[in-house]
Amino acid sequence: MSQPPFPPRNGQLMPNGRARPGAPAGARSASLAPQPRYVDYGNPRAYDTSVRPATGLTASRYAPAQLQRPDRVQPQSAWSTQMRRVQEVSQEATKPPTVSLLVWLTAVVLGFGLVVVLGLTFLSFIVTSSANPAWWTVTAFLALISLIVIALVILLADRWDPQPFPLLGIAILWGAAVAAFVSYLLNTGVSLLTYSLTGSNGLVEFIGPVISAPLVEETSKGLGLLLLMLLARRYFNGPLDGLIYGALIGGGFAFTENILYYARGLEDGGGVGVVVLFVMRGVLNIFGHAIYTSATGILVGFVVRKWGTGMGFLVFIPALIPGMLLHGLWNLFATLGGGLPFMLVLFGGEALLSLVWLILIMVLIWDESRLTRVRLGDYANLGWLTHEEVDMLATWKGRREGKRWAAQIGAKPVMKRFIRESADLASIRQRLLADGAHPKVVGIEANLLARLTQNRRELLSHAG
Repeated sequence: MSQPPFPPRNGQLMPNGRARPGAPAGARSASLAPQPRYVDYGNPRAYDTSVRPATGLTASRYAPAQLQRPDRVQPQSAWSTQMRRVQEVSQEATKPPTVSLLVWLTAVVLGFGLVVVLGLTFLSFIVTSSANPAWWTVTAFLALISLIVIALVILLADRWDPQPFPLLGIAILWGAAVAAFVSYLLNTGVSLLTYSLTGSNGLVEFIGPVISAPLVEETSKGLGLLLLMLLARRYFNGPLDGLIYGALIGGGFAFTENILYYARGLEDGGGVGVVVLFVMRGVLNIFGHAIYTSATGILVGFVVRKWGTGMGFLVFIPALIPGMLLHGLWNLFATLGGGLPFMLVLFGGEALLSLVWLILIMVLIWDESRLTRVRLGDYANLGWLTHEEVDMLATWKGRREGKRWAAQIGAKPVMKRFIRESADLASIRQRLLADGAHPKVVGIEANLLARLTQNRRELLSHAG
């Protein structure tokens, strides 16, 4: 249970809230100012940053972050009364949050890298395949179908607090270009080294998929998560963000890898071979790489949200283990092969894993909405918002009703911005608790609070 934000000031206020006779003038004026109603929103253990493992390593570099106080308590909102009108609307809106130039530059470089990698796969197809080069476009199109499905699932998962599109693009491009290219080189090198040392094709076929691929591929994909955290820590705030970025990295990786596999299937079995591989890899095992890398992202995101950025980097290696194990087990059973019953069991297990993953996405979305409510509640208890507005901004039902009401008064874009930036503010508050009062992040919080006030005033101006 946290304490109300406005405790009595050194006995200067009487129990009824008025200043005692002889109290300083400041106490008298403070007693006349409206005080916000206090509501205990709780502090679930998943968001509690006060207890840290390995205190010396995870202690924040900055002092504990205190809530910034508003100049005055917000009046009852148009959301709850639909009557009050504010005459003056500030025309000096602060700049909306955007990604940095470095993010855009990274996206461009990775995009160029993907063009190079796809060009290399095309050249490899021409050199090694006896099929018409036009078939390469067929393999690329089939691989693209699976990537689009994964991206659509992730976009649905990203509706609560949407990530900037450049960052989502970087995730896909890292997986499709950097991780795929590095993994191909290293896995090929391991296979050649194994054969040169043992001369056994059987050992190569075991070590490559079961040992080398999980270690190399999950590490190369996981490094993309660290890149995103370095580029835009502001938008990497929890397990849902980690899942979103990890799944897109895995989807991008699978896109390039599937092109290579489909080309190989075309050479070995013609069009039928391509169709069989597409069903196996692009349909039945469509979420494989997305699941493996998102497991790393979930763990890193959880640690970052609870114990801060530094601990997120420290936990990276252990966070790779679940994805490596899942990847290795899948490759092991696929390598063992077997008849139709074995394949049905194998893909049935993969379908069950995919179902669990989709359910986990829904759980993490709920968890993110709960965090939004708890952290916006902190601001409501100081008077930045009313508690009715917290209910509107932090529940799906409240958001729908808020947008419906705003549409009736011609302010739906303002309401959508209000909702989006409030969710961003809640994430920033959690980051301040985990990392401490970093001056830059405190500035971001102040900017978002100014925008919150601006959005609120603009909504009220439409409501009159």
